[in-house]
This record gives sequence, C-alpha cells and structure tokens, in this order.
Amino acid sequence: MKTGKKRGEGGTLSNGTGVMKALSAIVWPIIGYLFDLLANLYPLFTIMGTIAGLVQISFALRRKQGSDETKESWPTIETSVEEIRQAVRTYSDQLPKGVYRTILAKDDNSIDMEQLAPILKGIPSQRFYMSKETYDIFSEDEKDLAIAIDKVQRAVDQYVKDYKEYPVLPYDPSNKVNYYQLLKSHCLDTQPEIDLYITNYDGLVTHKKPKKNSTMI
Repeated sequence: MKTGKKRGEGGTLSNGTGVMKALSAIVWPIIGYLFDLLANLYPLFTIMGTIAGLVQISFALRRKQGSDETKESWPTIETSVEEIRQAVRTYSDQLPKGVYRTILAKDDNSIDMEQLAPILKGIPSQRFYMSKETYDIFSEDEKDLAIAIDKVQRAVDQYVKDYKEYPVLPYDPSNKVNYYQLLKSHCLDTQPEIDLYITNYDGLVTHKKPKKNSTMI
C-alpha cells in the first residue's frame, strides 16, 4: 500500500514536469521574439522622438522670429513726456481690474515701449522712465528722479507706519521731506542729492516744489 502510494505521487510529479517543459518550449521563444521586436523598434522610437523635438524647436523659432518681426515693424518716432503720459493712461484704462500700470516699468524703471507701441504707433527714439510708487514719468536725462522718488516714497511710507506722522519739519510750508528723520529712523540708508516734497494726495512724494503760500499736507 505505502509503496503504491509513493509510486502514484511520483507519477504525478513526472507528468507536471513534462507539462512545464512543454510550456517553456513555447513561451520562451515568444518572449525572446518580443524582446527582439522591441530592440528593433527602439531606434525607430528614438528617431520619432528626435523628429518631434526638431519640430517643436522649429515652431518655437518661427514664433520668436514672428515676434521679432512684429517688434521691428514699428517705426521709430519722436515723442514728448506728455505724449508718453497720455499713452500710459490709455494703456492703464485697458488693463483688467487688479493689474496696475507699473507692469510697464522694468527693473531699471525704464518703460517697456513695446507694450505702448500699438498706442503710440511706433517706438520712441529715447527712453522714458516711470516711478513705480507715484507713476510719475521722466525723460532719459531725468531718470535718476524716478529712482530717487521710489526710494524716498518707500522710506516715507515706512516712517508714517512706524511713527504716525510725516517726516517733515514743523511749520515748514513746503513740506520738504526731512531726510535726517528718515536716516535716523533707519527708513533710509542714503540721502538723495535732490529735495523732495510730500503732497496732500495720500502723502505722495514729488520733486516739484510747491508754490508760495500753497499747502501740501
């Protein structure tokens, strides 16, 4: 009985081994074929990827070229500060809510004339500069004013926030910015070489000295 049982188990194992060998003889050649197929297709995929990349680069170059051509299509024109101010107002009126005209000012405070070109119908021959704090616009020979006004305006705003008063001398009818107060309070690090004044319009700083007997703030 025991001997017959062992023989029966041995027979079953032998049959299973035969089946596995038969399957292996079929499956492994198929797997090998698939690997060979993928290996042969890999260069094709690489070529297709390269072509797609070249197409994208081509489109990008065409868009850039088209953009450059659009920029160069505007004629060079002569404009005044007042014409630039009017163009900036028109541009500002077209902006969506929450977007301000300061987007026209670059890091050096120069105005991006490409954005104003459709309004001006050309590109000015000289640069113009804008104060990012007060929106004042200056010609190229006054660009230092735009930078100074921005710096002092931020200092004045910080001083008012800290001390609840304007940095001006008592009873000064011109309301000239007192640089000493700004320096002492560490709201300003260096003193500008020009005098600036505080207006009654939200405490904005201006380079224009008020007329005699006029009240600024």
